[in-house]
Amino acid sequence: MLTHALTLLIVAAEPSLASRIPPPTDRVVGGAMAPAALPSGTLAFWGLLGAPDVGVGYRQGFSAFELNAGVTFNYLLLSTLFEAGVRVPVIRRDRLQIAPLASLGLEFNSGSTYFDPANFGSVALRPRIGAVTSYLVSDTVQALLLVDIPWAISLNVTGAHFAPTLGGGAEFHLGGRLSVLALAQIGVDVLKEPLGVTQVRPAWAFRLGFGYRLF
Repeated sequence: MLTHALTLLIVAAEPSLASRIPPPTDRVVGGAMAPAALPSGTLAFWGLLGAPDVGVGYRQGFSAFELNAGVTFNYLLLSTLFEAGVRVPVIRRDRLQIAPLASLGLEFNSGSTYFDPANFGSVALRPRIGAVTSYLVSDTVQALLLVDIPWAISLNVTGAHFAPTLGGGAEFHLGGRLSVLALAQIGVDVLKEPLGVTQVRPAWAFRLGFGYRLF
């Protein structure tokens, strides 16, 4: 009788106990660019194909920040960039996330002028700051807003390249662990040639990509 009474008591208590357990707040949709910062324990790989570059990399979420790294190849300038950085989520409001970013890269530019006559060969240190904003539109779509401010500081010649842009797009969950990304950016391209004048031109980019989350 005592065992039966205890069983009935546990069964009766289960709904109230379950109601006290908060639902999960980290809804991971994406992997290429979204969400603004990956939650702790999440690891994803990404790839990009577009203009003016292609690239691959990875993202990993920790309790207070996201670590990311990648390599991109600009086929219009024939330059390669190796880069690593962090994103720190400062705002998490249900569907909205905002994460400032900071990274440091090393860029090798061949100096090819077939696309841009003002391009010059260099080895450059490339710090970058900015922010990513993501908004969970639905269970399968994240809207994105990107502020990107890279600055290439040449180490072997007296030149520099500064190209702040503002971008927008979306990442779509395809099922399983795979997602696809569409992103467009526009801004200002400021180029200081070695021993030359400073040129100010429009900056642009369009990229399609994919993300694959391991967990």
